[in-house]
Amino acid sequence: MTNSTACNLLVSARSLDESTLLQKLQVPWIDLKEPRNGPLGRPSLTITQLFASRMLRSRNTGHWSIAGGELSDWNVQEDAPFIHSLGAKGHIKWGLANSLGLEGWECKLASLVEQLPDPQQAILVHYADSELVQSPTWDSVMQQAKALGIGKVLIDTAIKNGKTLQDHIPLARLAEKIRHSQGLGLQIAIAGSIPLEDLKIYSQLNPNWIGIRGAVCSNPLQRESTIDPNLVSEALAQISDPTHV
Repeated sequence: MTNSTACNLLVSARSLDESTLLQKLQVPWIDLKEPRNGPLGRPSLTITQLFASRMLRSRNTGHWSIAGGELSDWNVQEDAPFIHSLGAKGHIKWGLANSLGLEGWECKLASLVEQLPDPQQAILVHYADSELVQSPTWDSVMQQAKALGIGKVLIDTAIKNGKTLQDHIPLARLAEKIRHSQGLGLQIAIAGSIPLEDLKIYSQLNPNWIGIRGAVCSNPLQRESTIDPNLVSEALAQISDPTHV
């Protein structure tokens, strides 16, 4: 994420071929996830390592990340190779679903962040539907991010049932959270089944990033379907050009 408040696009790929396509289309932030494994579906270690190796060798100056799934599913020692594959450039997103039932989740998160070369490589996720998945409140997420030196947060939805981010949080309230996080010196991305036609509306709230996948898939209702390059180009235009129709 950049230091500017200008809004940019993050697109999640689920394969190396898709990540290559996104590079060719000059997507500012390329994320790797496996949608079949949940809202922040963690890809396999093999795919993660291949993706990270390719991105670390790339001359592309864009940002990149992997979806780390839920904190509750991580083993601090056994899953360390995922973190090590990121080098000093990759980012990782951690969700907090079911963390309220996990004793000492704050300490577990701290142990994982400590394995990163820089805590700024971590992205902490607040679920807009947190009450449905036993996830910490917005204030708790902000507190942990600041305490651990995590400078990036993501507002997303945990349950993918056709509802969009707006169904869980009104735009006015979302704008407040964006201003709140940026006022604390945090950079913020928003995601959550955001339709292609709504990108311009969300970009006007001035998040640092908007994350999408389904919106640029050949079947927008199937996050597992392949990415359509024409839709990616349309998404880039929606965000970069406020006059685009």
